[in-house]
Amino acid sequence: MFFTVKRPVREKQDFAGAYNRLTDAVLNSSSLGLFLLDSKDRIQPQLSKAVAVMFRRPDLVNLSIEKLIGPLVTAKTLSAVRAYMARMLEGSQGDAENPLQDVEVRLPNPDGGFETAHYSFDFTAVENPPIWLVRVTDITARVQQQRELEDLRANVTAQGEILRSVLHAGGARFGAFLQTTDATMKTINAVLKKPAREADAFRLKLEETLEQVDRMRRDATALKLSGLEGAARNLEDALQDLRSRGNLSGSDFLPLAVKLDQLFVQFSLVRSLTTQASPSRAAAAAEPDARVTDSGTQIIEAPKFNMEAPASAAPAAAAPARRTAVAGSLASTLTSLTELAALEQQKTVVLESVGLELVPTRYQAAIKNVAIQLIRNAVLHGVEAAAERKAAGKPPHGTLQLEFRVAADQSYELLFQDDGRGIDPEKVRSTAIARGLLTADAASRLRDRQAIKLIFKSGFTTLEGAPGDATHGAGMSLVRRYVHESGGKIAIASLLGHETRFKITMPPLEADAAQEVA
Repeated sequence: MFFTVKRPVREKQDFAGAYNRLTDAVLNSSSLGLFLLDSKDRIQPQLSKAVAVMFRRPDLVNLSIEKLIGPLVTAKTLSAVRAYMARMLEGSQGDAENPLQDVEVRLPNPDGGFETAHYSFDFTAVENPPIWLVRVTDITARVQQQRELEDLRANVTAQGEILRSVLHAGGARFGAFLQTTDATMKTINAVLKKPAREADAFRLKLEETLEQVDRMRRDATALKLSGLEGAARNLEDALQDLRSRGNLSGSDFLPLAVKLDQLFVQFSLVRSLTTQASPSRAAAAAEPDARVTDSGTQIIEAPKFNMEAPASAAPAAAAPARRTAVAGSLASTLTSLTELAALEQQKTVVLESVGLELVPTRYQAAIKNVAIQLIRNAVLHGVEAAAERKAAGKPPHGTLQLEFRVAADQSYELLFQDDGRGIDPEKVRSTAIARGLLTADAASRLRDRQAIKLIFKSGFTTLEGAPGDATHGAGMSLVRRYVHESGGKIAIASLLGHETRFKITMPPLEADAAQEVA
């Protein structure tokens, strides 16, 4: 065997080539976002393909962490990340908590919308002067599971609080509380819908709303209903923040929409869970609004709400009979929501729901929130008044159809349909232009199927003349957010004058999670 000087060089070259091929294989196949960050906070060319996929952009080399996530996070998050990165680059971060362990990012979609995800960044110094190996992990599913677990715990806690409150206060007192709170919710909606143009009118709306919310919070506190109390306090804090501002306009009330909806959801939960308690027969005998089963269990009847239209409204034709939903179930909550929303709009609307008992635990919060927004939007925008429906040859009552089902591929589908006026693409285009959501040229290039998707944009509403209505322009953007945060997709179709249909698809779950149904 002959040895040459070139052989060690060749071996080194072969080793380097094999090392580079191994590195490329790892970077190309890894599901993690992997890249190197130099001492000047610049991303180096050695990075995994997953990074470009995760951040939906190919131009990553030489970006700083701040420029990488800056367009995707809130200003508050970016400020915390900027301070942490400065300490890390100086080598003085010490035991400072890494704000990048859980970062909520809003990723742009090709259609102009956004999808929410959660990423975790880990930094490991590999050289001196330091070069950091950065690992980015998608923890969206874990965060969603944690939130759903927290929602489930909160739901269980709320049920316990409600039952204890019913037993402590008695059915009559608790029923009176529900009646009062129901009236308060209607008053809040009525106040926020009052037309206002001058600053004094907006200030008056604010004070009247504050008075109602404060009363509800105090009543919930007295009955130790922490969920309802917390939702009322959040809305009250937001109103107090508006109170401290010098000038008020209709746009200042728009951010209240989410907190108002949370308050409504909490009240719906309280009302739907007030049908069962288990004191003795003796306690039951003391309550005039209770009955006792053969087993000795007392059933405290939920108060019967008057769902008749106001005296000033034209009498509506009787709606067709429908199946009674199980008290306390999601179907029951949504049925009550439909009745209340219809009453506010002086309409008669029937909800037909199928399959809601099949909703997996992991998707319960998302499906509930999506259904609430779709129902409110359909009653407010879609279903016509009785006279308009009669002129169009329709029955005087509107019908909403809600179905949850498991697809053949084990994904989940929520189908929602109303038999209302449908969506007019031309009206959507003109409204979007008027509200500055897109230019006239861009609107003209949209096909009708694309145009109706504009209803999902934040701030979009076709309603006129109610600048102080806190719910306008928020509902459908919330639907989109709830669906995307769950990893799902949403499709919409509409036939002008006849119907609007939504199809929400949720991804399959693991076998054990899929078996957990409501």
